[in-house]
Amino acid sequence: MNIYNVIILDESGSMTAIYDQALSGINEVLSGIRKNQEEFPDQQHYVSIVTFEGNGIAGIKTRRDRVPVGKVGDFTRKDYRPGGCTPLYDAMGKTLNELEGAIRDGDRVMATIITDGYENASEEYSGKTVKALVARLREKGWTFAYIGANQDAVEVARDLNIDNALNFDATAEGVCKMSVRFRNAGRKFARLCEDAAPEGMFERLFEEE
Repeated sequence: MNIYNVIILDESGSMTAIYDQALSGINEVLSGIRKNQEEFPDQQHYVSIVTFEGNGIAGIKTRRDRVPVGKVGDFTRKDYRPGGCTPLYDAMGKTLNELEGAIRDGDRVMATIITDGYENASEEYSGKTVKALVARLREKGWTFAYIGANQDAVEVARDLNIDNALNFDATAEGVCKMSVRFRNAGRKFARLCEDAAPEGMFERLFEEE
């Protein structure tokens, strides 16, 4: 079974305040995916990381593109340089549409969006089009998660047709706690895939067990 772990990460200027923690947090999550691969050897885990900042599509950068987790290098300062605005919808639309073309029947996807602010700079996609895109991909069995700070992440996620939602504090401590919850959610996702769990279980990734 192929499992695609997709992280769509805010690289706007406001992330500068939690820069070091964001870097270490992503690497914590990558470490967790590597362990998931070891724990579930019948699964083949791939990683995509896309960052977004600036205005529209031009500010979206693919840092890792469906790389086998065993070959994924840690996130570095060269990969992540916050600045600019927040083209969230364009990042989601572009990333998800491009990935869809590479996904085969039977593959699993966990797409996670991490942002510390609201959409404010998209040019090609709207909230309405992204919501419809997420709904269509969920019907194909894709799983989505939304992690947000400085907002009601649950409400924003709901507006995007996403059930898994997590609020975090945009502080060093808050990012560390969020990274642990994200890593645990990734392990839960891998285990549910292994157990062929009902689809409804994939909508509860952040619930404490």
